[in-house]
Amino acid sequence: MLFATKKEYINYFQKEIDRLPREKDTLEDYLEKQVERLNQLIEAISKETFWEVIPQILGIDAKLGLLVDLSKYEEFSDNDIIRIIESDYKNYFKELCGYDLSMETKNSIVFNVC
Repeated sequence: MLFATKKEYINYFQKEIDRLPREKDTLEDYLEKQVERLNQLIEAISKETFWEVIPQILGIDAKLGLLVDLSKYEEFSDNDIIRIIESDYKNYFKELCGYDLSMETKNSIVFNVC
């Protein structure tokens, strides 16, 4: 799905979490914290901060992608999902682009996740 606005972007993730057939308070709290951090980072973008802020925004994007992907697995508890996200998000785009974790990536901002 392509997003034209921040609102559409955030609504997508909220709707995906809302669809889950399970208790999801912890995941909703996690999503809310990521959105709050995203808003802070967007406010901090300037010519001077771009190279510091963009990798952090990419990190949040990776975390939200993993949140949606992992929350579909009923065998994972909410805490398991968050633990996996926090340990794996820096490699999300690498795997999404077909790289093995041991492979060296191309020089791209997409792989510079914080």
